[in-house]
Amino acid sequence: MNNHSIIRLISLFFLLIFALINGLFWIADQHFSKEQEEDRMRRFALAERLIHHKSGNFDAELRQLMIAPSSLSPDFLRSHGKNMAEFPFGKMLRYNGNVYFVKSLPPRFPFPPPPMFDHVLPPPPPMGDFSPIVLEDLKKESSISVWSVMIVIDILVLLFFGFILKKLTPLHRLKNAIINFKEGDTHLDVPIEGKDEISQITQEFNLALEKIASMKEARSLFLRNILHELKTPIMKGSLTTDCFEASENQERLKRIFNRMDYLLGEFSKMERFSSGEININAREYRFVDILDHTCDILMCDKKNITIKGEDSALLINVDFELFAIALKNLLDNALKYSTAKPTLIILSQSIEICSVGDPLSEENRHFSKPFNRTYESSMTGLGLGLYITHSILEKHGYKLEYQYTSGVNCFRIQLKKRV
Repeated sequence: MNNHSIIRLISLFFLLIFALINGLFWIADQHFSKEQEEDRMRRFALAERLIHHKSGNFDAELRQLMIAPSSLSPDFLRSHGKNMAEFPFGKMLRYNGNVYFVKSLPPRFPFPPPPMFDHVLPPPPPMGDFSPIVLEDLKKESSISVWSVMIVIDILVLLFFGFILKKLTPLHRLKNAIINFKEGDTHLDVPIEGKDEISQITQEFNLALEKIASMKEARSLFLRNILHELKTPIMKGSLTTDCFEASENQERLKRIFNRMDYLLGEFSKMERFSSGEININAREYRFVDILDHTCDILMCDKKNITIKGEDSALLINVDFELFAIALKNLLDNALKYSTAKPTLIILSQSIEICSVGDPLSEENRHFSKPFNRTYESSMTGLGLGLYITHSILEKHGYKLEYQYTSGVNCFRIQLKKRV
């Protein structure tokens, strides 16, 4: 999942909220337990004082403190109970879910007061006056209510989180549909759930896809028909021209029909690139093999080109036919417009086609534009060769660069993949 995705950010937000809520409840539970223990200690301390100052309503006073004497023996509780707290005057133990206070016994042989205080302090009480006593806490206090509220809030948070994720699921499907649409799949139908904004966007996206698909189909049908209708008379005209006697008019007609056929081919290739119908089937090939195929397409001999660095045995991962077309366009321009023999330089990270001639105008150096006014009156092309070459290299992840130095036009194919 993308680190910046909305679903990831919302998940992290809910995780933080969930941890914060549970942490606050744990702190509240610890504080509540501490208050319970302090309250119990105060009540046991008051009860211990009441033991030494018994009055007629002793039992009633203990009940007011929610404390009562217990029949369990101190020794039994000390051996079976869990020690909760220990004070100078006794211990607080838990046994069988209840809390008990066991009063500490005085020393078995109490020390008499020092001689200097013998006439001031009373004599120690006899041992019989200190009977072991066990008090039971009658106040049933627990943190069940705190944890119950915490569980209810956790369930509500989780339900709300699940509801949000369910609402965002169509957005995830819509993203995948857009990615598939970018890859060329226009026949998509994203399910629509609910009536919220995401569902409305999904519905509009489906409608847009239907419209684009119908427009693309209509365009393809139109291009097929117009190419067929135009190529048929061009072919008939070319055949008819061949039947004429050789003359200046016959040559003019041949150039006209060849020009029209060439323009149709250029328009067809440009349409395929602009519509994204051409897919790359890349494999590893030797560059010299692609160069041989390119020369076959151009119907020219390799001797017409000065090749440098051929011994490098360069291997490139490309679509054989498409890359040959891109190379053909560059070599074709170099052969047509150069005043000297063009040079092909094969390097490990680039391929350069250099030729002597006039520099390209600034307008023609924008290879991403299919048309240039400079070529409108040209008999050799519409300036689509560089556009098609740029498009093919861009699909491969390569880059086409141009440089003019000392009367030499140099087109460079950067073979390093663009990130």
